Amino acid sequence: MGNSKSRSKLYSFYKAVVTVIAFAACFYLLIVCFTATYRQISDIGSYRILFLNPVLIVLAALVAVSALGICLVRSQKASMCFSKLDDPAAFKRVMSFLKVVIFIESILFVIGVNEVSQSVDQLSVQQAAYSFSWNEKEFFTPPGYLGIYPNNLGMAVILYLLSFVTGHYNNMVIMLVNAALIPLIYSDLSEIGGRFGLSNKGRILVMAAGVFFLPLQLKALVIYGDVPGLFFAVRAMKLAAEAAGKKVSVKKNAALIAFPAAACLFKNNYIIFAIAIMIYLAAELLRQKRFKELYIPVALIAGAVLINPALNLITGAVIGKAVSEGASKWSWIAMGMQEEAGTYNGYNAASYVAAGFDQAAHSEAAKESIKKSLGEFAGEPNYALGFFLRKVLVQWSDPTHGAFEFPARYIYLEANQSPLLWILTDPLAVRVTASFLKVFQLLMFTGSAAMAVTEGRRKSGSPVLLLLLTFIGGYVFHLIWEAGPGYTMAYMAMLIPVGTAGMIRSFRKLSGVKLKEFSKARFNVDSGVIFFIAGTLVFLLAAAGLGTVKNRLAEGRNEYKDYYANVMDRSRDPIAEGTYIIKPAEPGLRDTVSIKARLVKYAGKYRMMLVRDAGEENIYLTVQNSRLNPGWFSNDETQVFAILKNKNGTYTICNGYKAFFADKDNSMIKLEGFTDYPFLFYTDAYENAISEKPGFTWNFVPAS
Repeated sequence: MGNSKSRSKLYSFYKAVVTVIAFAACFYLLIVCFTATYRQISDIGSYRILFLNPVLIVLAALVAVSALGICLVRSQKASMCFSKLDDPAAFKRVMSFLKVVIFIESILFVIGVNEVSQSVDQLSVQQAAYSFSWNEKEFFTPPGYLGIYPNNLGMAVILYLLSFVTGHYNNMVIMLVNAALIPLIYSDLSEIGGRFGLSNKGRILVMAAGVFFLPLQLKALVIYGDVPGLFFAVRAMKLAAEAAGKKVSVKKNAALIAFPAAACLFKNNYIIFAIAIMIYLAAELLRQKRFKELYIPVALIAGAVLINPALNLITGAVIGKAVSEGASKWSWIAMGMQEEAGTYNGYNAASYVAAGFDQAAHSEAAKESIKKSLGEFAGEPNYALGFFLRKVLVQWSDPTHGAFEFPARYIYLEANQSPLLWILTDPLAVRVTASFLKVFQLLMFTGSAAMAVTEGRRKSGSPVLLLLLTFIGGYVFHLIWEAGPGYTMAYMAMLIPVGTAGMIRSFRKLSGVKLKEFSKARFNVDSGVIFFIAGTLVFLLAAAGLGTVKNRLAEGRNEYKDYYANVMDRSRDPIAEGTYIIKPAEPGLRDTVSIKARLVKYAGKYRMMLVRDAGEENIYLTVQNSRLNPGWFSNDETQVFAILKNKNGTYTICNGYKAFFADKDNSMIKLEGFTDYPFLFYTDAYENAISEKPGFTWNFVPAS
């Protein structure tokens, strides 16, 4: 009897901790994300735009959505119409339709990118898989990529094995697989929602919310294990929710144990999901006295923890040398406490090189950096408050989660991108999409906070706790780890069924409230006081934090407006179609060389049809071995150029990583290495290159 009471108290304590922390986190995010947005503008590629939201507009949108929800709940016609969705056949049809819609959204992005190349980490993983095919082992030891970041070995091995079927760098196949898995992720989240009380109508709303959450659909473009890893993690959560309710088959238990390990194989960060599943399942099995099944969470976490070390050993045996342990994990924590707001700054790799690739020495150096940061935080509490607020905003307040950044930065670099992609990544389109997603984001935080309170008052458990545990894990982990909006996208997705359920319940309660009854309302101290106290403290913390960045909010708003007012006019389609004489802009070079060409635009890029007195037609300026020559029409990148308008009114003409350069000594135009980042539309970044070599600047003089 005593043991039963002890278990009951322990379970109640566990549930209270989870719900209160989840409520506090969601309520905090609701306040700070409503007030400010730290966005990664796709055209800039950094997290430095902090602007004040149009609070009144966002508030009006939230009120309008809430009013619509209440009206639909009250409307008998709407209730009769929606009740048809409870029919299993109708439910199945609507769910299938929504899956197709989400798949089409993902496919549009996949087809639109037209085989965009991967970059940085994704590309390095692909290169490692390719090199392994040729028995090259440099990638596995420092300074090779996997020698520094062995946590990505799993994805490299998967790509290597996949190459026997698809070949290397076959991005389209992997993107299509990603696109096929994304609707299944939403479907599993919807089913988890059904297990904590969502009706068929509610489950359909979860899928409909998925239609609007475009950041996950855009993840189909990234060859980095994010989507398949999330699929296995969410599928494991669905199985865990089922196993917590009743004893399941051996086959399902095996899948429940294997899927978290598979998720971690694709991407190490999914260990957070595995830990959440383990805690949830262990708590539920103990509460229900199902002691014989406790081996499941133990085996589950063991598989998730050991899968990558086991792979390292196997790979080491195959290549004949031990796989490097890589940069110390402490270095990620150290970087997470450095400016700018804990985002990636290269500290982990640079400090590993400085330590001579000695992990023990690297760990000590990273710990010293952490101590230094903690000392700064302790000495300047206001700075610490502002720092971690900005870190939270970087990760959570951008409603796009940086998802548009990947395709946007490559549409200049790749030659033949589609007009569809150009439209989808247009800054105005991204801005409008972000505005809708901002309302969506705030609704999810509101609903999730409300659902945490509801769950905290229940005596029994439900899969809501599993979703909240996962969200809390991601929130806390990335508060101390490297920051980035892309990392939190998966945890935001976990809030979709919780937030949807919370909003539905809120609409139902509000629809039944009469204004005259507010004066008679009573506050339940036993069940509500802890959430009231938590909410008050969180509000005060948020208010204090926003106060420390008040000036930055104002500066960010002005910078954001200036960006769209003054930068965008010289970033996309900077010059109209027509016939021009292209001359060097530098006075000392103007008479050295010139070209007369007719500009033809397509999807933000230009072809240059040469205009000659002899009347030759269809002769285009063509890149051949870093030289410019006339050539017949070609559909490859040799005749496609990006034209960038510089701040001083001149132009720079790029082809890949190179740009037109006026060679005074030889009186010719050649292609010379310009910058590693020609895809940035924010041309202020080129000022140094232009000032050092004015031969990169050109004027377009209209031809008579």
